Amino acid sequence: MTAAELTSWLEAHWLGLLIGALVALTTYRFARPLVHRLVSRAVRPVAKDAIDPAIAAEEAAKRAATIEDLLAGLLRFVVVVAVVLAILTLLDLLPVLAGLAVVAAALTLAGQSIVLDYLMGILILAEGQYYKGDWIAVGTVEGTVEEVGIRRTIVRDGTGTVHSISNGTIRVASNLTRVYANLQVDVTISEIGQVDRASAVIDEVGSAMAADPAWREALLEPPRCIQVLPMTEAGVGLRAGARIRATDRWSAPSEFRRRLVLALAQEGIATSANPHPSAPADRPSGGG
Repeated sequence: MTAAELTSWLEAHWLGLLIGALVALTTYRFARPLVHRLVSRAVRPVAKDAIDPAIAAEEAAKRAATIEDLLAGLLRFVVVVAVVLAILTLLDLLPVLAGLAVVAAALTLAGQSIVLDYLMGILILAEGQYYKGDWIAVGTVEGTVEEVGIRRTIVRDGTGTVHSISNGTIRVASNLTRVYANLQVDVTISEIGQVDRASAVIDEVGSAMAADPAWREALLEPPRCIQVLPMTEAGVGLRAGARIRATDRWSAPSEFRRRLVLALAQEGIATSANPHPSAPADRPSGGG
């Protein structure tokens, strides 16, 4: 087609092209809010045993965001394909497109890894292994899920590096922020005779932390002493445990550990890390 023929064709079909472009843009512009409303209504919090309503709502929000992003991407793809087909139809180039489709099908069959990527992506979405906003570990990559697509998963690690992972390569995906996590803090008591008192201090610190408004929502139950560990040369180990919100699996144990160390030192209870704590303020040091 020469330049003159192209100009003549555009003069004859410019109105149809303009209307088609406006329809495509309008469809995409108003379809996204519609998708958001439909997904928000369709995805409801699932009430399960031992799940706080707030956690169920948070899980539903992550699931809805993941589905909405996926549908928006599919919608964008459909609009682009519709525009391309419309242009090819006007240019009478559909036979060329049919030939390209045959070539693409052959390449797809040859690239079985691509087929596996899409198949695994569908399974990941159907099974709900992880959603946008979850913190996951896949192979050597660990970070926040930024996108769950049919072909790939986008993860941003703790350093800010973005990883694009083909779904077909994912064999084990560990979700660290699904529903709840377990707080587990160990402390070794140097003197065997102080084990009972140390256990009581652990329970007291756990109850105080659970009553603190700043940490009340993070703890699904007060931390308490749940196990006496085997004796070692350093002393007797005590383990504190509790069920906590999954998103606080790093901050809550750190805060509990800080409070426990201070409480044990204040009570004069010796630990392997601090074998000679200072005497508590309410007890006289020395005789007399």
